[in-house]
Amino acid sequence: MIIKIGTDCSGIEAPIEAIKILCDKYKNINYKHIFSSEINKYAIKCIKKNNDPDILYEDIQKRDINIVPDINLYISGFPCQPYSRANKYKSEVDPRLNLFEDCLKVIINKKPECFILENVKTLVTLRDGYYFNQILIKLNNNNIYNIHYKVINTKDYGIPQSRDRLYIIGILKSKQKKKYIFPSKCKMHDILSYVDSDNNNVDKIKESNIELFKNIPSDSVFIDVGFRKAKYPNSNKWAPCITAQPNMWCVPKNRKASIKEYLKLQGFPETYKKPDNVSVHQFKIRIGNSMTVNVIEKLMENIFISLNWIN
Repeated sequence: MIIKIGTDCSGIEAPIEAIKILCDKYKNINYKHIFSSEINKYAIKCIKKNNDPDILYEDIQKRDINIVPDINLYISGFPCQPYSRANKYKSEVDPRLNLFEDCLKVIINKKPECFILENVKTLVTLRDGYYFNQILIKLNNNNIYNIHYKVINTKDYGIPQSRDRLYIIGILKSKQKKKYIFPSKCKMHDILSYVDSDNNNVDKIKESNIELFKNIPSDSVFIDVGFRKAKYPNSNKWAPCITAQPNMWCVPKNRKASIKEYLKLQGFPETYKKPDNVSVHQFKIRIGNSMTVNVIEKLMENIFISLNWIN
């Protein structure tokens, strides 16, 4: 079976890395990358360097949904800023909210057998759940999908990064063969195995961070120096959430966390390439904005089982 996949708000294409893993694991499936969409110029460069979609849309608000190709699987990490605690906008006049409407157009018009939508966990509770309920109402409007949702932490699926995200799963009722079950948690890997031991660069600690480093636990591995008053509990077990502010520090190596560490903590393979014309700083931002590969992989696998695409 060839799974035709399309992604919107694609970032650096964690979904494609996830489906590659499943296609290697299950020999009866393969995939065709039908389309990506991304407006950020650095993310676009990353997609072009590492992927080969048939179509690369930039501004999805300007595309004609009628000429978007049919797909089996649709995934979108639509922007989280409108639903973030840090965002000053809390009403529907925020134009960024409209990107969900563009995702909804794909679901309603293309009717993929399944979809995954990802966002920050605060979407569930923001304005007492108003935004989230509106999204669920619109997804359920035609009553053709079984909708499931759950807040999942990356560290519960093997990779030691504390990253809570909301995942909304939709499976076409007419195609579903088995009940969908969210994947069971699995053992978290040793965080020390995520340290790039070959990188012996040493970075000078900023004067503004000297007091911070006096207070961190002696066995810390990764910390975010942007949180200067934090006590960093469990920093010997898992990394803090990787964000769009590249402040991750590798304590045992006395340096900023490397690209290799950033990628690994987001589940990307070591073969994933940084474009030459994208700076290290910008590449780290793109990794911080990405979905986590290992979570998408687990969600996909159970979706495919429910559709009888794999056994």
